[in-house]
Amino acid sequence: MPTRLTNFEGLYGDNQHPFSDGFIHHELLEVRSRFYDWEIAEHLHTELIQVFFFTSGNGVLLSELRRITLNPPCVLLIPTNTLHGFAFQSDMEGEVFTIAEQSLDAFFKSMPQVFLEMSQLNQYRFEGHAEAFADLQWLKKKISKELNEDNPEKRTQLQLLLQLLLISLYRTQQDSEIRVPQANNRTLHYFNTFQKLIRQSIHELKTIQEYATALNMTSVHLNRICQSVVKKSALQIVHDHLINEAKKYLLNTAYSLSEISYTLNFKDPAYFSRLFKKQTGHSPGQFRKMKKV
Repeated sequence: MPTRLTNFEGLYGDNQHPFSDGFIHHELLEVRSRFYDWEIAEHLHTELIQVFFFTSGNGVLLSELRRITLNPPCVLLIPTNTLHGFAFQSDMEGEVFTIAEQSLDAFFKSMPQVFLEMSQLNQYRFEGHAEAFADLQWLKKKISKELNEDNPEKRTQLQLLLQLLLISLYRTQQDSEIRVPQANNRTLHYFNTFQKLIRQSIHELKTIQEYATALNMTSVHLNRICQSVVKKSALQIVHDHLINEAKKYLLNTAYSLSEISYTLNFKDPAYFSRLFKKQTGHSPGQFRKMKKV
């Protein structure tokens, strides 16, 4: 087991950003997968979003003890800082876009409900919905074509096409779920910013009051926002992020429980263990052993 999380600044196996002069990279699935014999070990990208288009074949997504069967035709969204790997069959066909999250900041700020959707690992399935998948394929081809040409206002065109793709995925998810009351844009913006602050300070966590101050509000107001969006307190949101981060270290590094505890800024490993068990139903040690089963 490695001594640290496998984190690539670029694509899998590459620590250089894949963008020469832009913010988006396109690649056929087989280009990288074939090189690694169709097995991609679990890893993460702290600043990159990936959107996979799978058109045919067989494969499994690996993520924190989960084995999720991929069901082409489908689109897979991998948010930043999300552990993921793949076990593909050689018949799997698809493409992948890798996007710098920072390039979408302005868009996400204006459409926080889309950001909330894009911050979750998701497989969008299109069995029996050939027309909807064809619409997304058209957008994919437009983006690929624009990337390969040198047209005026290329960056602006790519940003607009990408935004349209993300909105289309957002609509797909909304149409497939039971609708829930939507928080207003301002509330969602604050909630999303709170989550980003937690991710940025995950190894040096602040108090809820400090997070609220950074957002120019009271801790009471921050709690109301979290309750209105996900029915959880601000502290519960922080704990969710901590436990998710702990899972990555438990499953993918050789760190001891004490080392993980201190890495995540817990001064008392016993408290970390109690919180982990409360959140997951398993002690950290039990959870780590589950990977070997």
